[in-house]
Amino acid sequence: MNKSIAIIGAGISGITTAVLLQAFGFDVTIYTKEHLFSGTSNPKFASRFPSASIIPHSVSHRELNELFITSQSFFKKLLMSSFPGLTKHEHFELFAFDTEQPEYLSQMEDLKDFSNLDWCPSHSEIDTKSGWGYTCLFADWNFYFPHLIKKFTAQNGYIVQQDVDINRLSDLNEDIIINCTGIGSNQLHNENERLLILKGHLLRVKNTPDLKSPNGNTISFNFSPGFNLYSDSNSTPLDVYCYPRKNDWILGGSRFKGTLDKNNQWIPDDPDSESFPNQIESLNSDIIKNTFDIDLQQFTEREHQYSYRYVRKEKNGLRIEKDEASKKPLIHNYAHGGAGVTLSWGCAFRCIQLVLAELALSQVDCDDATERVSKAITSS
Repeated sequence: MNKSIAIIGAGISGITTAVLLQAFGFDVTIYTKEHLFSGTSNPKFASRFPSASIIPHSVSHRELNELFITSQSFFKKLLMSSFPGLTKHEHFELFAFDTEQPEYLSQMEDLKDFSNLDWCPSHSEIDTKSGWGYTCLFADWNFYFPHLIKKFTAQNGYIVQQDVDINRLSDLNEDIIINCTGIGSNQLHNENERLLILKGHLLRVKNTPDLKSPNGNTISFNFSPGFNLYSDSNSTPLDVYCYPRKNDWILGGSRFKGTLDKNNQWIPDDPDSESFPNQIESLNSDIIKNTFDIDLQQFTEREHQYSYRYVRKEKNGLRIEKDEASKKPLIHNYAHGGAGVTLSWGCAFRCIQLVLAELALSQVDCDDATERVSKAITSS
């Protein structure tokens, strides 16, 4: 296939979409403002800081379940092929109040309601009233993301460090453009609505041991203690989480709302978002001590981070579609909220469907796509 594709944005969505297109013979060039290995602390480049659970949190779309199912198919295939950084955890989502089960739980393996759990992480003073446990896929970011980039470049993929905005799209030589710029997407397309951005805080604790269940499985958890103990300024309950990776833990759990000003700068709705929430450490510390008898304070090598998750709008914010107003074929793939990693393959597959439709070529099915990707990026 001699058609060329320009992908704007080198985060997880851009890289994943590029790798999938390569597997079908397209020539792909990625344009990025931030160099992938510059060590940037720019919170707008959220793909530098994910905890990388494969769970569709903080995202809304009318076809979310379908995109998630497709994405799961790719991740499971890559896990079977021993792609670096992919693992399975015994995961728990626990609440100190009654809550309804989200739709995505129907896609999780080994699902058990809280009342049927034999064991789960627990806080010493806050009782758990509802929740569930299941087997969950995770991507260890120190291994998964760099290896994905390596595979893209090894297959003649080009990464160009160049800022591209709406006035320069015609300068690109490629036949089709895919916009994966996330929070910078309003520079490529004028949005008329208020743009919803979530600010998330993370604490990376280094040189930590693995956390194991009585069954010997690596565990991770989310815990919601109730709005009276941890919430935003509108009393919306927030949760904390602990996601173990190789040699470190990612502790997090904040989703403070904000928007962009006319200069593309994030403006917080919540004054509490400006400081690191102490609940992320204190609640996790108690659960880890109470459950595993490990003192969080003994690990002194730490790194605080925060990043912006582009939700775009409360309902159906994810944008994965062709831009009918663009002079050159332009496909949007952005506003994944807190589920950029989770939906990366599902949205990439939707992109290739749109590309094939644009070129009047036959569509492909998910099984064929997962097989091609697996062969392409797990080969030596």
